Amino acid sequence: MKKTLLALALIGASTTAMADSWVYGGASVGSSSLGSEDATSYNIHAGTGILPFIGVEAGYTDHGKFEFTGGDVKASSVYFALKPSLNFGPLQVYAKGGVHSWDMTGNGAEFSNDDDYDLMYGVGADYAVFGPISLGANYMNYVVGKEDIGTFSLTASFNFL
Repeated sequence: MKKTLLALALIGASTTAMADSWVYGGASVGSSSLGSEDATSYNIHAGTGILPFIGVEAGYTDHGKFEFTGGDVKASSVYFALKPSLNFGPLQVYAKGGVHSWDMTGNGAEFSNDDDYDLMYGVGADYAVFGPISLGANYMNYVVGKEDIGTFSLTASFNFL
């Protein structure tokens, strides 16, 4: 009985420790919205915790191909963000805010080829499910010129240290 309780305590402690990872990386898949159109989006990201409650993260998001009646538009972003977070055992709730370099290529009259730097922000939650692996969901908003691209994604992360 004592060994079982000790094993459960160690598993719980290791799961909680993974939520405050020193180095992590992951990927996500979801849906992006631009205007009235939706597209499948993909993301890869890596980050580090600089304090127990705040970290920095960098990533690449392919927002997908949006098909408008006047033509198609592809959009992507490379971002750098601060990531404040709160941990409740294996559950981590976080916000992100930073800048992103976006690139938009289109072949229609509504959107033209353009690129620039703008703000990005969002919220999300991760749950440490097994050892160093955590699963979660987030909503991010990327400002792209005069438009916003909203992205809802399901995430999987691997916590290295």
